[in-house]
Amino acid sequence: MEKAEFLSDVVKATAANKINSAIIFGEYGTGKTMLGASADEIEDYAPVLIVDIEGSAAGVGRIYPNVDIVQADTHAKLEFIKSELLHKEHGYKTVIFDTLNVGQNRAQKIFKALNPTNKYAVWDDLKDWTVNFVREMHAAPFLAIFIAHPQVDKDEMTGKVTITVKLAGSSRNDVPTVPDIIGYMTFETDDDDEVVRVLQVDQHGSPGVVTKNRFGIEHKIYNPSIFEIQKAILNVQDKDDDE
Repeated sequence: MEKAEFLSDVVKATAANKINSAIIFGEYGTGKTMLGASADEIEDYAPVLIVDIEGSAAGVGRIYPNVDIVQADTHAKLEFIKSELLHKEHGYKTVIFDTLNVGQNRAQKIFKALNPTNKYAVWDDLKDWTVNFVREMHAAPFLAIFIAHPQVDKDEMTGKVTITVKLAGSSRNDVPTVPDIIGYMTFETDDDDEVVRVLQVDQHGSPGVVTKNRFGIEHKIYNPSIFEIQKAILNVQDKDDDE
């Protein structure tokens, strides 16, 4: 009997313990872009390109001088870069989009101009654009990192505060299903009263922060970097193997 052709593409499940895409969100100045740029420290994830949508990549070169930056200050420029990344050779193993919600805001203005009398078409087009953007990059042969701002919602009845990725329209419900990791960057004070950067990747212990990871890693990573995230993933794998 002839051997199935698809078998040449089959890999062990452990090979999937590499991040395909992530959303890192948080307030200004928490180090989101720097966290993404830290992929440059890992051979499997370097070289790194920042697609600077918001103009917020200043200072990265001070710590990661080998990281490249390309400006995407219009919707058309972002669309061009997206197409080139997906369909042309470029050599980058990590691409950071900084920031997702600013890119979404520009796309929304374009769709409004195209549909000035049909607001429902605008929201449908915006959802499709955002979800397709994230899905295409998730499936691309490089690590895609989306930087985003947070959205804080308060339930007026219960007083419960929820912190999520800031996205417009119904894409807020669909986009989070795609990435392997959704992490919230913030600061905490440690036992020595030192302020440290923290990445929350699980809602355990912080139920009001909507995060996610597919790897079962601990809910907080202190002084995070892509190296520390990957190490946490491998630690979970080693623990599972021992059991």
